[in-house]
Amino acid sequence: MKRIIKTKIQATRAKRKSAQGKEGFSLVELMVGSTVLTLVLAGSFSGLGQALCISEVVQSSNFASQLLQSEMDEIHLMQWNEVNRLEGTSSFDPRKNFSSVPLRDYSCTRVISQKGSSQKEVRLTVGWTDLRGKPHNREYVTYYTKEGLFDYSYRTL
Repeated sequence: MKRIIKTKIQATRAKRKSAQGKEGFSLVELMVGSTVLTLVLAGSFSGLGQALCISEVVQSSNFASQLLQSEMDEIHLMQWNEVNRLEGTSSFDPRKNFSSVPLRDYSCTRVISQKGSSQKEVRLTVGWTDLRGKPHNREYVTYYTKEGLFDYSYRTL
């Protein structure tokens, strides 16, 4: 009886030793897992950075379009002699019609040139630099005609 109990105790100890060797992860498994996790996180953060840059460019572009549309509307409300006085290159202030200008410093230029005796070309350009230092610009062109149906025709570039 003692021999059977002793054999059972030895068998139980042998099982514990073999189970102890199989518990947990080896150092190699931990290193591989850490490497995979690092690569996944790096890819996620890179994608997040790209998304933020794209979002910033879209917001800046939308605001630049609003600036151009606002200035174009101001010009459309002018009489022929007022547009005639604006001929040449000048800048316009983006804060004129907006209480705050978000995100970027915008450079705004207006070029009005003669196209025939009773027509003017009005070219508005807004430029800015994004977070990565890449320059962007938006440009609107309209033709303002003396005594035309609406005094102007409109297109965007």
